[in-house]
Amino acid sequence: MRHPCSCSCENPSGAGQPLDGQALRERGARGELLVEREGRLPEPTSLRWWLRESGATAPADLRALDMIEEGPVLDIGCSTGRHLEHLMARGIDAEGIDLLEAAVEQAVLHGCRVRLADLWTFRPTRAYRHLLLMGNNTGLAGRLALLPALLDRLAGLLAPGGSVLMSGRDGRGLDDWTAGGDRPYPGDRRIRHLYAGQAGPWFPWLDLDPDTLAARAADRGFETHVEAGADGRFLATLRARPQE
Repeated sequence: MRHPCSCSCENPSGAGQPLDGQALRERGARGELLVEREGRLPEPTSLRWWLRESGATAPADLRALDMIEEGPVLDIGCSTGRHLEHLMARGIDAEGIDLLEAAVEQAVLHGCRVRLADLWTFRPTRAYRHLLLMGNNTGLAGRLALLPALLDRLAGLLAPGGSVLMSGRDGRGLDDWTAGGDRPYPGDRRIRHLYAGQAGPWFPWLDLDPDTLAARAADRGFETHVEAGADGRFLATLRARPQE
């Protein structure tokens, strides 16, 4: 899954199998996979869609992939490869990386080119025309203070003129969107997975509002275009500014 139905940051040590991996391997046989943000009620994930079950509702950000007209594309936190399938069906050169072994196995089984790899240590063999951080995977930074490092890493993977396509959810309309305590930025959160009566460990996750994303991206040499959607969801396209 992507976080919050996402790649496997839940258990970065690799010890044991994270709950999203269990849910994938068992095809959700013991219940729904949920994601819980600290202080908020758990929410369902798109597990059934990632498992390719008939009639499952696709995430709203899937149609954003129609903006991509050429590759190569790298899907970061690609889960079971459904976004890759969408691109490959249109003849676009696309591959992915994910930390969740169960997700990678599913992706490969369905004909996707996916590697079990971490964004920070991944060694690409080429530069990419487009990078995908869908399903709120901007959260991979963990904390706002680490967003510059994430943006620099993305820039290093892009070919000249390339772009990063991100989808997220603007939390500024939520009741708990306030700073305080150990959260100097309201989007610095902790989340965890729930499955089969079990709760996974809490881990840091960054919920970015689009204005903060655009400001921080500008500091790292990106121009940002944001399209707002329903329920606070947004799509952001980041392009590296031409060097003078």
